[in-house]
Amino acid sequence: MYDCFRTIYEPSGLTVTTTERPGGITVLTLVGDIDAATIGTLDEALATGPRLVADLTRVAFLSCAGVRSLLQAHDRAELAVVLGGHAVTRSLEATGADLVLKIHPGVGAALAGLAPEPGREA
Repeated sequence: MYDCFRTIYEPSGLTVTTTERPGGITVLTLVGDIDAATIGTLDEALATGPRLVADLTRVAFLSCAGVRSLLQAHDRAELAVVLGGHAVTRSLEATGADLVLKIHPGVGAALAGLAPEPGREA
């Protein structure tokens, strides 16, 4: 008998690239899925500094655990979030986190949102 379907198991993962920007801002570029298997990677990345930009434009899935991590990071650091995909936006909207987090359409806008006010040093 022949199977009509074949399941291919691929390890899901999350990669994080960090870039230091002027003013003590760390840009976290996340690629992959944020779920129970990868939440430790996200938590570790969000603990890297007091001023963060989380670029989620290449994240395909954001679980409730991921939303919780973003909210916890928001409580302890200046955090700007960059959105791209519908699934991530939907997760933030469904939980109401979009009303709490500083959401930006691009990294440039997020960096501008974290820029120090004139006369104030970062």
